[in-house]
Amino acid sequence: MEIMGQHVNQLSVDRVDWIDYAKGICIVWVVTLYATNFVQEQTDSIGWMQHAVNFARPFRMPDLFLLSGLFVGRVIRRPWRIYVDSKVLHFFYFYALWVSLKFVNQAGTGLFGADAASLLPDYLALYIQPPSGPLWFIYMLALFFVIVRLLRSVPKIFVMSAAIALEVPDIVTGIKIIDKFADYFVFFYTGYVFAPYVFRAAKWAESHLRSAGLILLLWFAANAALVEYGFSFQPGIELLMGYAGASAVMLLATLLCGVSWMSWLRYLGKNSIVVYLGFVVPLGLMRRFIANPALNIDTGFLSLGVTIASILGAVLLYWVIRKTPLSFMYVRPEWLSFAKRRSFNIEEQPEGAV
Repeated sequence: MEIMGQHVNQLSVDRVDWIDYAKGICIVWVVTLYATNFVQEQTDSIGWMQHAVNFARPFRMPDLFLLSGLFVGRVIRRPWRIYVDSKVLHFFYFYALWVSLKFVNQAGTGLFGADAASLLPDYLALYIQPPSGPLWFIYMLALFFVIVRLLRSVPKIFVMSAAIALEVPDIVTGIKIIDKFADYFVFFYTGYVFAPYVFRAAKWAESHLRSAGLILLLWFAANAALVEYGFSFQPGIELLMGYAGASAVMLLATLLCGVSWMSWLRYLGKNSIVVYLGFVVPLGLMRRFIANPALNIDTGFLSLGVTIASILGAVLLYWVIRKTPLSFMYVRPEWLSFAKRRSFNIEEQPEGAV
């Protein structure tokens, strides 16, 4: 662990750009998934964007979890109070806030009726079983940070072996926490354990751009073929494709660091939780527009347009309210920080955050 800590500290400056680009890439794919599914449900048709969604499936969430685990080694020895404050309460706050907003929106006037009290069990159940939609990722991040800390004294080879054993069989119980844990804990833990090698690979890619580009092209072809012919769901192959895809995103992020006109992607990555939490708002507001039977737009292009609008809408929402009393939607109040630290602004996320 001392060696790992030294590597991370030494390379922490270099990691910022490519990690932000990598998170930006992943968050765009996340919005693409939900926007495309939403459009296709509303129009009752399948568009060409479904191919893009399928292509990203093997690496979209594995890479986000792996990136989130990269800096655990830097903080895991901190006192529990500080660790929980920055790595657990940070995410729990945003989960509790946004899941409450979602619940209020769905319950509507029922919250003010005579049977309002009967809704309480349904609300409390959201802290055991995350609702449909993207909030499950925030929930699982907080849980993963706790579990990794609890398992700190367990030999890493044992934990890693158990994590792989859970992922390979493609466990499906119908209980979201169990299923998501089995699917993605291995990637989060991989980021924690193999952080020095990830940073070394990024450094290598910075000085070997042509080789990195060639590897990226080969991965693109292999990933597309495996997805097209249905191999991406096969036990074992799914795990390998997750690792390969996460590596490819890292290489692509490294290449993009030198492309000035792609800096918007770095901004999205730096503020990825803004997009992750907020894109559902503009997406929901577009429901009537999308479902309009008079609308004559190709489903694929409509999905692409809605994806872009959802991302821009999320960023715009943040910019509109960040200096208003509603800023608590993106800033954890200082009184909720029991480590006596200043409040976390979205633009100053703890390392390893979304």
